[in-house]
Amino acid sequence: MSSAHGSQPAGDRLESPLTRLAPEVKVVALVAFLMAVALTPPQWPWAFAVHATVVLTVAVVALVPLRTLGTRVVFEIPVLALAVTYAIFGRPPRVEVLAGFTLSRPGLTVAFGVLSKATIGVVAVSVVAASTTTTELVRGLARLRVPAWFCDLVALSARQVEVLRAEAARVRLAAELRGSPGRADTWRAVSRSLGTLFVQGAARAERLATSVAVRSAGPGSGPLVLAPVGVGSSPGATGRQWVWAAVPATLATVVLLVGVFA
Repeated sequence: MSSAHGSQPAGDRLESPLTRLAPEVKVVALVAFLMAVALTPPQWPWAFAVHATVVLTVAVVALVPLRTLGTRVVFEIPVLALAVTYAIFGRPPRVEVLAGFTLSRPGLTVAFGVLSKATIGVVAVSVVAASTTTTELVRGLARLRVPAWFCDLVALSARQVEVLRAEAARVRLAAELRGSPGRADTWRAVSRSLGTLFVQGAARAERLATSVAVRSAGPGSGPLVLAPVGVGSSPGATGRQWVWAAVPATLATVVLLVGVFA
């Protein structure tokens, strides 16, 4: 099953101080930080500035390239569309930005909060993903007593994303070798193949899920992606790791409390 599930090799991740943290520590710290950011009201731009400073500092410590963070911002496109909708169709009062074109003042506030939370969340998740392999992530979830079916779901999803990415890269290379005249034509060929790739990926995921169900040793066997190495194959979290990992979430919580009681 290890070959079926697949995993990110240890050499593909960044080597940084975050790499040495136990995966369960990074998962808990990430969730706690994102919860504090999500609870921050959109009317507090200073708080989002502090959150952004914290997450960018962690990204620098984790040695995550800016190009990697920039490419992940693409996932915010649906959020950007939602923010634009809030700004245009929000309730009065309205503010004029161009001659005859107005935007909702409350909608702008909500749009700022939505975009800020999405951007900070994408950066935070990217930092953890860059310093954690899929196998480590699943192992951390298992140590946190997350149900085995969810661990298998995470492993299968990560595997399918990697497979689809590799197949899309092969389609793009084939289009270039056939002599596509420009980059736009190359990506047009890739976009036409996305439907087929999605159907193939769904069928492959169903076969893998069936294989997991057939080979499962029982409800207490744990996530199958960990079968070759075992949950205890790497040292668990130390007290010092928990303390250091709690710093970003603690700062975000302090900012939230200052805003509430100020």
